[in-house]
Amino acid sequence: MSRAAVNRVERPDAAFERMGLQGAGLRVDAASDTPAVAAPGLAGRCFLFLQGPASPFAYRLAQALRRRGARIVKVHLCGGDLVFWPGRARLYRGRLEDWPAYVARLMAEQGVSDLVLFGDCRPYHVPAVSAARVRGIGLHLLEEGYFRPGWITRERHGVNAHSDLPRTPERLRAAAGETPEPVRPRGAVSEPFARRAAWDVAWHAGHAALAPFFARYQRHTLVHPMVDYAGWLVRWFNAAAARERDRLAQAALVGRATYFLLPLQLEGDFQMRVHSSFGSVEEVAQRVLASFAATAPKAARLVVKRHPYDTRLPATRHMIARLIDAHGLKGRVLFLENGDIDTLVARSAGVVLVNSTTAIAALRHGRPLKVLGRATYDMPGLAHQGALDAFWTAPPPPDPALVRAYCRVVLARTQIAGGFFAPESIAQAVEGLVARMATEDRVAEDRAAQDEAADDRMAGDRMTGEAQPA
Repeated sequence: MSRAAVNRVERPDAAFERMGLQGAGLRVDAASDTPAVAAPGLAGRCFLFLQGPASPFAYRLAQALRRRGARIVKVHLCGGDLVFWPGRARLYRGRLEDWPAYVARLMAEQGVSDLVLFGDCRPYHVPAVSAARVRGIGLHLLEEGYFRPGWITRERHGVNAHSDLPRTPERLRAAAGETPEPVRPRGAVSEPFARRAAWDVAWHAGHAALAPFFARYQRHTLVHPMVDYAGWLVRWFNAAAARERDRLAQAALVGRATYFLLPLQLEGDFQMRVHSSFGSVEEVAQRVLASFAATAPKAARLVVKRHPYDTRLPATRHMIARLIDAHGLKGRVLFLENGDIDTLVARSAGVVLVNSTTAIAALRHGRPLKVLGRATYDMPGLAHQGALDAFWTAPPPPDPALVRAYCRVVLARTQIAGGFFAPESIAQAVEGLVARMATEDRVAEDRAAQDEAADDRMAGDRMTGEAQPA
């Protein structure tokens, strides 16, 4: 790939000025990549930033790191990346197949010590993470909190099933015994959906406006954002009808002590695309409903809950209705479009899912859990290890002591108090993350974690034969 495909940002050109994006990351301003004040743990370190959440979080984090003595290198991959980064950056406009060589060369040339990104399964992030591991570069892989609200996730090896968290009860108990009690946050800051939606629209507007300039960029989402936005409008117009359908469905549960819960996931989530062997949400529903029809007690009910960000309605509702008819489950399977997931979990007889944060609620409430994908909590003592057919009749509850150990380790190792989508929660998360980055032993931790992760993943694979769909 020629260097002409990659442009160092020095000044906005006329085309960008006409689009009104002069201050959206296209000029060198006072917030340069030169460190301001040296501080123990960060002096001499160089942080490479790739894509972050659709919010000012990544730029605020970079500013805080720079104030502590770090040097910052940022690469924009598409127009959306410019929206929340009003400072110096590089533009990558080459092909995806040329990206691995470019990012590896950039790491070497700039002396990168740390890599920061949001979403480790994105197509541009996967080779960057691989290149960083080869060079012993510290990883700071961000994702929304495993515990929500009030937390963000920062992993050192991989997110979700790629994590280096212990994968056996023995390792988990040992890790918990060596882990101090996590410091509780000073209170979760509200992150209004309206602000998150507005920032998402802003990111996609920047992406669309500059699409000709980043013509080779390949998005990581399966659905075009305009389709998603249209789906939100459809949901808004049909909200009253949805509430009435939910009222009738919930009325059918009154007086029935036994129901199981299946929270659906988004088709495009990497929990489905990478951390499971399912090809679609319908495949998940088909498998669960078929098993429920064949082996669940006749008095039991199954509640199927749509994902709160699912914009495929009414297609999702019609899909579940079709499967109910196909398996003769009319009156035994209920579909809910809305409702408090924590309450639904607490009142259930058990939860079946692929790989979702709903599992944390199930563990906290002591509800039996069956995992169909690949997840860090799929181990004896936390989740049912037998076949799905056996889950409906004899679901084992989680071991409370092992749940406490799991929560302690996950919170201490991977969770940072704060959030991505409100100024106050961003400030809280940045403060906690910078403090952790500045004090940890990066190289020693990474090597030990990788060795432990390899052992645990081997053990986990031996225990999770149910992860492969029949």
